[in-house]
Amino acid sequence: MPLGVNRTWVKYVESGSFPNTTRNFSVMRCNHCTDAPCVTICPTKALFKRSDGIVDFDTSRCIGCKSCMQACPYDALYIDPDDQTAQKCNYCVHRVEVGIEPACVVVCPVQAIIAGDLDDPTTEISALVAAGDLSQRSLEQGTSPNLWYKGGELANLDPLGATGLSGGGIWRDTQPVAVSSAGSDSWLTIDLSPRSSDPAPSAGPGIQHFENHPPRVVYNTDHPVPWGWKVSSYFLTKAIAAGIVLALAVSSLIGGDLTTSWARWAAPLVAGVFLLLTGVLLVSDLKRPDRFHFLLTKGNPSSWLVRGAWILGADALLLTVWFLVGVTGNTSAIPVFIWIGVPLALASAGYTAFLFGQAEARDLWQTRTLLWHMLAGAFAAGGGASMVFGSTFYSPGSRVEIDGASPDGVEAFLWTLLIGVVALGVIAAIEFSASHPTANATAGAHHMMRGRFARRWWLGGQVVGVVIPLLLGIVALITSSDLLGILAGLGAIVGIWFADDALVRAGQAVPLS
Repeated sequence: MPLGVNRTWVKYVESGSFPNTTRNFSVMRCNHCTDAPCVTICPTKALFKRSDGIVDFDTSRCIGCKSCMQACPYDALYIDPDDQTAQKCNYCVHRVEVGIEPACVVVCPVQAIIAGDLDDPTTEISALVAAGDLSQRSLEQGTSPNLWYKGGELANLDPLGATGLSGGGIWRDTQPVAVSSAGSDSWLTIDLSPRSSDPAPSAGPGIQHFENHPPRVVYNTDHPVPWGWKVSSYFLTKAIAAGIVLALAVSSLIGGDLTTSWARWAAPLVAGVFLLLTGVLLVSDLKRPDRFHFLLTKGNPSSWLVRGAWILGADALLLTVWFLVGVTGNTSAIPVFIWIGVPLALASAGYTAFLFGQAEARDLWQTRTLLWHMLAGAFAAGGGASMVFGSTFYSPGSRVEIDGASPDGVEAFLWTLLIGVVALGVIAAIEFSASHPTANATAGAHHMMRGRFARRWWLGGQVVGVVIPLLLGIVALITSSDLLGILAGLGAIVGIWFADDALVRAGQAVPLS
C-alpha cells in the first residue's frame, strides 16, 4: 500500500474540560456489511461479497467512478494513488484463506481487536456478540454491519458526535492561527492569548455537548470529497438534452409546427451535442477512463450507473436516427420520434435520482423530492435551451418564421420553461420547510440552505434560476419578446447548475467517520 491511504485507522476524540478530560480511541474500518451498499452500486462488480461474508474487491475491474465511496456509510473506501482504483480493508483474505488471522489482530499488543467466524458459536467473537452490550455505527442505514464496539464512546462512533479537526490535530501540520511579526502566515506561529478570551466553540448540527464543551476530533485520516463540478455539470447537460425533447412535446400538444428545421434536425442535433457532453463529463470524472467500456462489457445490472448508461445510449441512438431522417426533409416521422423520445428524456433526466438513492452514505440525497427536482430541471433547462438555440431559426422580436420555430413553437418553449421553474421553486420550498429523518440529512440540509453552500443554493439556484426566469418568462410571454425569453432561458440554465452544485457538495460535506 502506498503512503497516504489507510484501510484501517484510529480516531482520537478528546472530551471534557480541564482538568477533567479524556481521550478515547476507536478503530475505523470496513464493516463487511451483510447488505453492503458498495456492492450494489458498483457498476462493474469490482466490489463483491464472498461466500464467507467478506466484502472483497477486484482492482482489475474497477473504473474509478467513486460511487462506492458515496455508498459506504463508514468511509471505508479510498482511491489508491498508484493504480487509481477503489480499495479498502478486505479482512486480509490472503491470510484468512490459509488459516491466519488478519494482520491488525496479530499486531495489536493488547488484543483490542477480536476477529472470527460469527456463524461458529464456539468462537470468542460469537460469545461477545451473544452477550450483548455492544455498539455499532450507523445502524439507521440498514446495512447490517458485522463490526461491533465494546465500550465505544458515542462521540467516537457518531460522525457528528464531535467537532472536526481544527488546527491540524496532533501529529499533523497545524493550520495558521495568527499573523507573525513578519506579517505572513506561519505554521510555527503560536497564539498565546489567554484561553478565557476564546469564543465558545460552535457545535453545529448533531454535536453532543460535554460540560459545555463539545468533544473534538484530534486525530483521524483524510477523506477527500469524491464528486465535484463535473457531476454538477453532467446534471445540467443531460437535463438540457432531455428537456429539448420535452419542449417539442409541449409544442406538439399546443399545435406547434413540427415541420420546421428546428423540429426536423436542429433540435436532435443540439440535444445530441449536450448528450455527448454528458458522456464526456462522466468518462472524464472516472479515475480509470480507459476502462469506461466496462460499463457495458462487465456491467452490474443492479447499479444505476449501468442502467443510466443504457438509458443514455438508447437516447443517443434515437437522436441520431431522428437527425438523419430529419435532414432528408422527411417530416412525417417527427411526431413519432418526439413521442418515443419523451419517456427516454424523462428517464435520462430522472435516473440520477435513483443513482443518488443508492449512495446510502449521503442522506441528503435520499430525499423523495430529488426525482421531481431532476424532472423539473429538465423542463426548465430544455425550455430555456430551446429559446437560446432555437432563436437562430426565427427573427428575434418579430415572430416571423425564417426556417425554424413557429410562433406556437416559441410559445411552447416559454411555457416549458415556466412550468420547470415554477416546479423548481415549489420543490425548493418543500425542501426548505421539510424535516429530515436523520442527523446526517439534517446536517446536509444545513450546509446547503444555511451554511457554506447557501449562497449557491439561494442566490444562484433560486434567485437566478427561479425568480428571474419566472418574471422574464411571463413578460416575454405577454409581450412576445424573444430577447427576454432568451435571457430567462439563460438564467434558468445557470441557476440549475448552481442549485445542483450546492446539492452535490452539501451532501458530501457531512462527515461519515
